[in-house]
Amino acid sequence: MKFVNKKLVGLAIFTAVLAGLSTPFNAAMYAFIFHIIETKHISWIVPFVVVIILGYFGFSLATYLNTVVINKNVVTVNRRLKTQLLRGLLQRRTVDSKDFVATNLSFFMNDLKLLEDNYIRQLFALISVLVTCVVTLAYSLANNVELTLVFIVFMIFPSAIPRLFRNRINVRSEAWSQRNSQWSGTLKDVLKGALALRQYRSLPGIEPKTTAAIQNVEHANAAMKNEIALSNAVMEAIFYVCTLIPIGIGIYATIQGRISLSQFVAIQYSSNWIINSAGEVVNSFNTLNSTGKIRQRIKDAVQPVSEPATVTSGFETLTLTQLSFNRQETPILQDINLAVARGEKILIQGESGSGKTTLLRLLDGALPPTSGEVAINGGPVKQYAGMSTVNQSPIVFDDTLRFNLTLGLDFTDAAVTHACQEAGLMDLIDRDGLDYQIGDEGQNLSGGQVKRLEIARAILFDRELIFIDEGTASLDEQTSIAIHQTILRLPKTIIEVDHHIPPEVRPLFDHVYQLQDGQLTAEV
Repeated sequence: MKFVNKKLVGLAIFTAVLAGLSTPFNAAMYAFIFHIIETKHISWIVPFVVVIILGYFGFSLATYLNTVVINKNVVTVNRRLKTQLLRGLLQRRTVDSKDFVATNLSFFMNDLKLLEDNYIRQLFALISVLVTCVVTLAYSLANNVELTLVFIVFMIFPSAIPRLFRNRINVRSEAWSQRNSQWSGTLKDVLKGALALRQYRSLPGIEPKTTAAIQNVEHANAAMKNEIALSNAVMEAIFYVCTLIPIGIGIYATIQGRISLSQFVAIQYSSNWIINSAGEVVNSFNTLNSTGKIRQRIKDAVQPVSEPATVTSGFETLTLTQLSFNRQETPILQDINLAVARGEKILIQGESGSGKTTLLRLLDGALPPTSGEVAINGGPVKQYAGMSTVNQSPIVFDDTLRFNLTLGLDFTDAAVTHACQEAGLMDLIDRDGLDYQIGDEGQNLSGGQVKRLEIARAILFDRELIFIDEGTASLDEQTSIAIHQTILRLPKTIIEVDHHIPPEVRPLFDHVYQLQDGQLTAEV
């Protein structure tokens, strides 16, 4: 309910009521035909036909309006749901989130579409069906209570069918969702590696992987649909039995003269629609139940995230005290002590796999230590928001230079220009402007320009503490030297981890440390 527009929902219910009246209208008109025949009122035929024609036109219009209003409701719900869901996922993103992009991309593109069809639209369809069922039942009761109650009694039995299949449908639905997520990740991975596959003529090598993923997702989809179909088939068989028995009772009552032929026709015609509507209700609940895991994931994701109060300025010291970190049972870092003062430039070197990136993630609070403490200004690291990271794989968006610098927030052109000047990006800005599209993953920029863009972003946001994770590892030596000269002359506190630094750059650091075997030692 938190994602709906109440006025639009009310309008949907109103138009559903109008559209749902078509079934009892049909039942009444069908019964009235036999009444005209029984009473031989020839003069009623023309008015009767006119009323029917006008009624069908009116109900066609009501059905169309109901569809339009439902679509408006779906747009509103999807917009609000996806906005809050995306916000919740971004707030919960951690370095330990496995397959974050592929999993959530699949969830948005596939699972939410399944939710729209099998839950959101199904709920609005259920309103129309319930209206049809209730109004038609009221009309049937008005004709004969006893015979109508006979039909109702026989309709009670099929109501237990959805409960018997609910858990099985949920299991199949969850299996499909998992397989679909795996297929989405495989597909994305293969498409990104298309050039390498072509270059090495290795398409036959990748096909077993993709074929297996396709087969798994299709089998899971078929299994889910088969489970729903089985539930519906069992329900349908029971409904047939529960339909024919009361019809026989009604025929007997008519022959005995307890009800008129037109009454029996009205009740029998209405009962068919009542039973069909009740069957649609049961089917709807089966379909709604198939989205249980998706809805639970959404509920978990949109729960408010409690964030500690943060401070964005005033950096003085960063201290590590007996800091240790284990990945599962394997020790990565052991009893590390470090003190960094305001304005210092720190270099931490180590071989690949020595734990340099893990150490940075502990410093910025993205990972909790196994033991020991990381403190900024004497307080918890998560309370300090005045830090930024220049990543080994830069984080850029398929948008303009301006957006990649400001991340959509409001900054003056003067502030943006100053940040670009400090980061050495003015040649690019002067040539292409701030509205230059940098392309997917910064493909329209050089590697050095992308690194400088991240530096400019940190300057623009006035981050006092900057972490650099293998910031120039993929660049040539001259570009690496130039970027380091840019970064290290900034009046910021810099902590960089890297396994190779040009000799010309090392003297620019105040302190150099070696990370080896989980221990941090200072170079003399």
